[in-house]
Amino acid sequence: GSAASFAVLAGSGVSNAGISYVFGNLAVYPSIAVTGFSVTVGIDGYLNGTQQLGTPTALEAKLNVTNAYNKCMGAPVSVDYSGTDLGGLTLTKGVYKFGGAAALTGILTLKGKGVFIFQIASALTINGGSQIILTRGATAGCIFWQVGSSATLGLNSQFSGIILAYTSISVATGVHVSGSLFAQNGAVTLISDIIHVRPRCMACH
Repeated sequence: GSAASFAVLAGSGVSNAGISYVFGNLAVYPSIAVTGFSVTVGIDGYLNGTQQLGTPTALEAKLNVTNAYNKCMGAPVSVDYSGTDLGGLTLTKGVYKFGGAAALTGILTLKGKGVFIFQIASALTINGGSQIILTRGATAGCIFWQVGSSATLGLNSQFSGIILAYTSISVATGVHVSGSLFAQNGAVTLISDIIHVRPRCMACH
């Protein structure tokens, strides 16, 4: 869809502190608020892409994200992992439900080709130092995190996938994201992070 080229999208604004690198486009709608980015590498936030702030392109991308969010939320569930920490699990393609919040403490391994969908009713927390490891053909662009409220990525964590958050996404210092951060109604906040957009699967589109 039209959001596929975007690394970051937010409803109320995008802010950065420290030296961050965003490889992909950035959109904000309906707000136009972006802070902490410059055109010079190594000063603060560096965007290797275009900004769409309150534009028709930003609106189209946001509508695409909302559509993806709704499709992911409605996908038939494979396994209900409500109340289970994702740390230590090895999962293959499927739809994984969390009736409340979801958390990762440690290492989550996603194995094999195909689409992974995580349906999370409220918040997603990736605790500090946690990692998502992709093996045997799993790709970040085929991993969708449908988050019913907000997502938090902890200090020095390594995250893979597309976050489709209803509200906001907060990223602590030193996080590497292979994928995209989409906060439909709230803000995306970065602190010295690296975000790489990845080629997208067609699921949830």
